[in-house]
Amino acid sequence: MSTLVLITGTGRSGTSTMSGTFDHLGLHVPGPYLGANKSNPKGFFESKWAVQCLQQITSGSGINDFDSRPEAFALAQGAVTDDLRAELREFLARESADHDQVVVKDPRSVWAQQVWREAAADAGLEIVYISMLRHPAEVVGSRTTYYAKSAGESERRSYETFNVARWVNSSIVSERETRGQRRAFVSYVDLLTDWRPVLAGLADDLGLTYDVDVAGGEASSVDEFIDPGLRRHEVTWDDLEVPEPLRSIAQAVWDDLLSLQAGHGVDAAASADLDGQAERYRALFTMAADVSHDAVETERRRLRELSEKSRVGKQAAQAASPKPARKAPPGRARRPTVEELPVGQVGGRDLLKVIAGCARRTLSRR
Repeated sequence: MSTLVLITGTGRSGTSTMSGTFDHLGLHVPGPYLGANKSNPKGFFESKWAVQCLQQITSGSGINDFDSRPEAFALAQGAVTDDLRAELREFLARESADHDQVVVKDPRSVWAQQVWREAAADAGLEIVYISMLRHPAEVVGSRTTYYAKSAGESERRSYETFNVARWVNSSIVSERETRGQRRAFVSYVDLLTDWRPVLAGLADDLGLTYDVDVAGGEASSVDEFIDPGLRRHEVTWDDLEVPEPLRSIAQAVWDDLLSLQAGHGVDAAASADLDGQAERYRALFTMAADVSHDAVETERRRLRELSEKSRVGKQAAQAASPKPARKAPPGRARRPTVEELPVGQVGGRDLLKVIAGCARRTLSRR
């Protein structure tokens, strides 16, 4: 039976490195990919098709790719259509026709784990999950460097806080939605430090095969692909300004995920604690929303006023602009006005108009 390897986890946690490693080991990673950039010089190894498919869910439900709201998962499910399910089935059937191991990497898949599972089953594939682990402080430090480097102090503090919240929510959802499935948790630091034991462990836990003898030390292009220098942000909580209650929850979630990694994807106590952390996080989020009520309402009112001013301004501009002359339909000559007609072609009531027009033209020539 063919296998679908779905690489999930939060952004900036090493998902691209994991996907690229599989590509170098002979597994099928469908392209075309998103292009490399400064934030990811080795490339994303992320299928453009998968990105566009999953963006239908995030845009259709009005959530962020890595949303912090506890209700984001439920909102995402409302955007999953029958057409999207059919597209997923067709994509997987097409990509697995000539390949027995297909790899799809996209952190947005956190909102659609079951959707992928059902599509894989319909296409005749067994699904296995890989969740990449990187400490939330490092994840947020990396995101801040590339996406909020020029922000002021208050904006940077806000960015760090809501991105830790996004990491917490996404991590909780991903673990819950893959619980009971065949899965593995992989440390990004371990992968960069010595990739061979990591990949050998994945072969054992998930039943994967490679085109080189990883455990035996056979030479592989992965040796050149993986660069320990890719870990450019060794950030700790001391480097971030994150409220202590949120930091406490994030650290507890991180500790539970490490327990799941050590347990090869299974640790009942860690999973139970993650459910408890989810309730703590929901309570904290609700309190923060309640406390910020006035600030949120003020911002909504300001945006409504700006929208109304923009609408009125457009209407005024349209009213002030001269209306373009009406053009005759293609292939038809413009119909002359009454004044332009020869006197012999005009009947009774319009005759005076024609005569007046002729008189004006005569006077203008003199």
